[in-house]
Amino acid sequence: SSNAITSRLNYHNMITMKVASLLGVFLGVVTAALEKPVTQPWPSTDPHNTQGWVPYAALTDEFNGASLDMTKWMTRDDHWMGRQPGLFDPTNIRVSNGMLALDAKNAVLNASMEKLGYANYTTCAMHSVDKTSYGYFEIRSKTGSGQVSSSWWFHENNGTEWTEIDVFESTGVMARAPFPHMYNTHTHIFYIDGMNGSQIAADCNCTVHQQGSTFPCTAGQSYALPFNMSDDFHVYGLDWSAESLVFYVDSKVVYTKTHHCMSQPIGMDFDRETMPGWFWPEHAPAGLPMGTPFEIDYVRAWKKPQYSATKNQ
Repeated sequence: SSNAITSRLNYHNMITMKVASLLGVFLGVVTAALEKPVTQPWPSTDPHNTQGWVPYAALTDEFNGASLDMTKWMTRDDHWMGRQPGLFDPTNIRVSNGMLALDAKNAVLNASMEKLGYANYTTCAMHSVDKTSYGYFEIRSKTGSGQVSSSWWFHENNGTEWTEIDVFESTGVMARAPFPHMYNTHTHIFYIDGMNGSQIAADCNCTVHQQGSTFPCTAGQSYALPFNMSDDFHVYGLDWSAESLVFYVDSKVVYTKTHHCMSQPIGMDFDRETMPGWFWPEHAPAGLPMGTPFEIDYVRAWKKPQYSATKNQ
């Protein structure tokens, strides 16, 4: 009968709609799993924003574009070409699939570069356009697996003041033990106008030592993590206030440094370096395996309300 046919059609339509609905849910779950996580609004160390953080756009980048945002980053430094033997090459910096990747590569360099000590390898570095100080800064990253360093740091040398914060200097699973597990964090004060080395050491809670041709006043530590930094992504953070620097790994404090001298507005850096005598072997031959890139999923920054209005604070 026509009623029976109509009933069957309604039944089949209902089943079709349910299947389509379930298929849509399934595809939505798969798509969501493959997509980049939604931007978290607050620091991982303060997910409910109990401290009143204000997002700081100048040092926030999700790396969602097809190339590096050159309004935020610089990839060349006229004063530093890299740590020998690895020559900085901007083409080793890539952005794709929502990720920043910094490569180190085997390379044949010309004779003029070899005279300057650069041979067989290229690395890379990038520095923020913005310079700032106090705030909370966070990245989600995975260290490159080779013996070339993967580092997140801040620095500035304006001619009268030169300070540096190494949030971490790390290396990959191919490096000799215990380096793949080590989270190396330091501060360096190379000079502050009107203060000599002894004054800086006394006032700034650091120790003067020789580093090449310079004599920075340094403080910090190397912390053994329960994982290789190149095995997977982890979240690293720096809470920089007028009183202290607090370093985090996966939202847990690993090091706190009290200070009275780290107030200079400085830029943010990501880089790869050959570091002979530390991660990198002395007198390394050509052709060492470079491994995977240093990958950064995001960098995010926030400031306390009292510092959010002024860029260079």
